[in-house]
Amino acid sequence: MGILLNCFGGSSSTSKKQPSTSVEYLCHRFSLAQLRKSTNDFHESHFLGQGRHGPAYKGSISINGQLKDIAVKRLGTRSSISSDGLTLYKNDVVFMCQLHHPNLLSLVRFCDDKNEMIVVYEHAPNGSLRDLLESKPPTFWWKKRLEISIGVARGLHYLHSGTKRIIIHRHIISACILLGENWVPKLSYFGFSLRGPKFSAKDMKPLTLESVKGPRGYIAPECFGGSNVTYECDVYSFGVVLSELICGKTLSQISELEGRTGRAEGIIDETLVGQIAAECSKLYMDIAESCLSEDDNERPDMGDVEVQLERLLQLQEEADSTNASL
Repeated sequence: MGILLNCFGGSSSTSKKQPSTSVEYLCHRFSLAQLRKSTNDFHESHFLGQGRHGPAYKGSISINGQLKDIAVKRLGTRSSISSDGLTLYKNDVVFMCQLHHPNLLSLVRFCDDKNEMIVVYEHAPNGSLRDLLESKPPTFWWKKRLEISIGVARGLHYLHSGTKRIIIHRHIISACILLGENWVPKLSYFGFSLRGPKFSAKDMKPLTLESVKGPRGYIAPECFGGSNVTYECDVYSFGVVLSELICGKTLSQISELEGRTGRAEGIIDETLVGQIAAECSKLYMDIAESCLSEDDNERPDMGDVEVQLERLLQLQEEADSTNASL
């Protein structure tokens, strides 16, 4: 019995809530030999980075007759992975097997062979949003930042209202927003995600957890007063990402500057001067502030945010066209 399949609900499972072969049906497996070949035996030249639970490598492999670039995340062996780490990756794989949207990272397959535990994702050639923000200076213009924010909003809108039950991501941070071909943003890492109530439910009660985990600064304030989680928590985290995009800085960099000056003035990305239409700048900040409302009931739904950002992009393009004709 494969380790990973067994841990994800293999054929020995008797649970009625999680079909025993659901992961096997939804996500096929690679052999270790296939992944060794695709990464040149995990050679350092294929190394993408070190995550919390193991290294990742870039590979290329033929799937259904087509060569596909992949990211191979090597988790290790059963003895080397903590129970918490295994639980997080089980959650990640189960969600990603069943969720499909252009703005969500795709799970390709997994490998549970010769005591190795490996998860294979589609490769995001442009890294993460955090990588982009940490470049000196950030090397992407205002319209591209708007397009990235719209893509993330679409992905969250799908999670919150595009499935039978609301999916609360709980880890919306710039490091988990990967950038695919043409800089299309893709939400990744569903290890902390939860299934909420049905979207059509009239009374959407919050989920109560023993503790709320997540990156400090991105977590909604109501989570610290208790352990209640709703999809509005994702909206708050998205507001933080909007702030990072217009500031051209990561949250930690923004916090550091605010700590030195005692105020938020002067942290808007200077490279955007002259790119943002005056009306668009104000509207963008209004959207971000509404997402960051201390009162979770005052935060907008992601569908409304998506529409507002799309309108904002349209206004920006109209302003650019007018300026170009002068």
